[in-house]
Amino acid sequence: MSAKGHSPSNREKSRKRKFVTPTPRQQSHWADDGPPPVPPHWTDGDQPLVLPHWTDAPAQPPAHRQGAPALNQQVMPYPPIPSTPVLPPIPAQERLSEVAPQLSKQPQMSRKADAQERKLDTREVTGKWLVETAALIVLAFVIAMGVRMFIVEPYRIPTGSMLPAIQIDDQILIYRLGAHLGSEPEAADIVVFYDPTGAFPNLVKRVIATEGQIVYIGESGEVSIDGQVISEPYVYGLPTHPLGPDPTQGAPIEYPFTVPEGTVWVMGDNRTNSADSRSFGPVPVSEVKGTAFFTYWPLSNFAPLE
Repeated sequence: MSAKGHSPSNREKSRKRKFVTPTPRQQSHWADDGPPPVPPHWTDGDQPLVLPHWTDAPAQPPAHRQGAPALNQQVMPYPPIPSTPVLPPIPAQERLSEVAPQLSKQPQMSRKADAQERKLDTREVTGKWLVETAALIVLAFVIAMGVRMFIVEPYRIPTGSMLPAIQIDDQILIYRLGAHLGSEPEAADIVVFYDPTGAFPNLVKRVIATEGQIVYIGESGEVSIDGQVISEPYVYGLPTHPLGPDPTQGAPIEYPFTVPEGTVWVMGDNRTNSADSRSFGPVPVSEVKGTAFFTYWPLSNFAPLE
């Protein structure tokens, strides 16, 4: 124990360690020019450890290494690797005769396989192209029919009742979505409707009055709506006169005339050559197909309708 009551440290233990004096056998084998003496503290238990290569005779291993091989014991080498037998060389002519048929068949087989693959690829691409083209055609047809039935429809003018705004055989576009949505035409709109007389599939006229308004045609050819003469620049000064009744309508129109509910009063711009509401009466709004808004053919008349 130290002065303070603690156990001695390692440094104090090393100071008190006893040095082992070399044995006479060790000293007898040392030469003047030999290796330096073995440090006294190299020991194996109670006996000094003698390095084998520092003595003339082989040293005995320590007691704890009795089963280990001696340092000068010869180690058995690995067993020899057997050599691969060398086959006799094959003459070049024989090798060529064996390989040539295979080489000649291989390009033909590869060409046939490539041709079959190209045929399959061509058929597959052609089939896909046909399917896609047919699908596009059907889709375009469906879209066109949907647009024509519900949005825009072309119409060819059969008569000259709308001269000079619309010429005979002009092709115009009709906006149909408004009719499907329930909107009613307004005064001055150019509308296409089913012909009540059956002479033509459809007729095109201009709306002059809507439901509830009173129409009156004066003796001097002017048109009054609700007691006021309206301005009609589209007739280019042509007078408006009453017409006789259509055979399908029966009684003639009497003025002033009140437009019934759910109907419109229509007349052609070419007042002297137009069969319209003066003849067959007002047109039901349900019979109106749409409002004409554009002339697209011929190109000389390409313009919006007013």
